[in-house]
Amino acid sequence: MSYTANYTDEHGNTTTVSISEEESREALRNDYEALIKIYNPRYVRIERKRAQEGEALHLAITVKAPSHYLIDNNDKTPKACQSMTAEIIAFPGYPLMSVRAFYAPDHYLASPNVFRSGGACIDRWVVFTSSLLTVAEKLIMDMIHNPVVTRYDSMANPTLEEWHKAGVARGEFPTIRPQLLYAPAVPLPERRQRTVKTPPPLPRRRT
Repeated sequence: MSYTANYTDEHGNTTTVSISEEESREALRNDYEALIKIYNPRYVRIERKRAQEGEALHLAITVKAPSHYLIDNNDKTPKACQSMTAEIIAFPGYPLMSVRAFYAPDHYLASPNVFRSGGACIDRWVVFTSSLLTVAEKLIMDMIHNPVVTRYDSMANPTLEEWHKAGVARGEFPTIRPQLLYAPAVPLPERRQRTVKTPPPLPRRRT
């Protein structure tokens, strides 16, 4: 079985690309393995859930940091919490096929970029650019209300625009330093210093 999609390059030329089922599985496996190495498990927990029929991979990503949530599609009052969880589903045909991201409808992220149903806005899926990693990055940054990923020009929940902008203006968002979410860099081994022996002094001439 193979999967196809249209790909548009930087010059605006559109071509049809295809991948096999095995290539799709390999791409998803590689991206998942890369994803779990990026973040610090002290703050970001990535769990595999049992994939249902029609799903290739189902993940739950929990950010253990201050955040805010809403409880239903009529709620307009963000409530503080100490963690937030989003789910990502990848489908057969990845990465040509878009993933889906969402929150629990009764405990979803208070963000201009999250629909009142709990569905997360992950921007337009761009073949060979969008991936499991780019979606996870956007969700994780959004969960700490980092304005670098907030799309005020294309909001899923515009009722939270003023609230979010006010939090940014007060210096409350992001709720923690984003750098804390990433796995600490593995230090390179110390470079060995060459031992340079000082040559013995020349014998003094007797006079």
